[in-house]
Amino acid sequence: MRSLSSIFALLVAASVASPVAVENLQSLEAREANVYKRFDAVNPLSKREINPSTVNVLTPVQLTDQRTALLLAQSETAREAILFPNAPNAANDTFQFINNTVTPPTGGTIFLSTINNFPALGSTGLSQAVGFVNACGLNTPHWHPRANELLTVVQGSLIGALILENDTGFGNVVGGAAPVIGPYPQIETTLSNYTGMLFPKGLVHWQFNPECEPAVFVAGFDVPDPGRVEAARGFFSGEPDEVLEASAGYSEFLTPAQIMGLRPTLTSSFTSIVQSCAKKCGIPYA
Repeated sequence: MRSLSSIFALLVAASVASPVAVENLQSLEAREANVYKRFDAVNPLSKREINPSTVNVLTPVQLTDQRTALLLAQSETAREAILFPNAPNAANDTFQFINNTVTPPTGGTIFLSTINNFPALGSTGLSQAVGFVNACGLNTPHWHPRANELLTVVQGSLIGALILENDTGFGNVVGGAAPVIGPYPQIETTLSNYTGMLFPKGLVHWQFNPECEPAVFVAGFDVPDPGRVEAARGFFSGEPDEVLEASAGYSEFLTPAQIMGLRPTLTSSFTSIVQSCAKKCGIPYA
């Protein structure tokens, strides 16, 4: 099978922004402000007011204490006493999803509620994410090692894609199936408003907003701690560099020097903007 690095190199190309020279910084900032003012005027939902009564206020120590107490509780009555000590106050049973990246040139943000920041989920087998995807924003290729995900677009549209598993062929084994050469098959579709897509546990997937207006999605997971692994960062975190070079299958395709150059530029999740889309939408790209 052709090496995984040829796939991940494509993922990196999609998830790493190439700097473009900017002649006038003040002019760039003014253009950015005007572009996003227009977006906000067309889509007031791109910014959301925060309900002060539901803002997540527990400190890390309080979160740990609450998780521990709920884990040790042996009855529903005991759980309710921990979650609702001051009825009718529902603070421990609500979670505020916050859109905190509406300023360019950010691609967007994901706000995830899991057992880590919302202990009430501990015994439910559930968690949830809300993704705020700015124009041309890319939720970089990743997978969830412990959860299936059902994602539904609730504003705008997104391209959703996943890379399928292909386990036919296990190398050049005498009498065995021939190794499969080439990239893993990919499926993709455009998700319009209120359309959902299933991303099975362990499969690499991504979402991209190809439009010039913001999009929003809600995603549910079937465990309270789904995890997230960035495909490109996960691969290029491997050591030593010769291991990654060998896995590429082509010495001229990926050298240790290229690997060293790529590592510092890899993005964290959901911060990339696709350059061709940015050009189409008139978004400053730097």
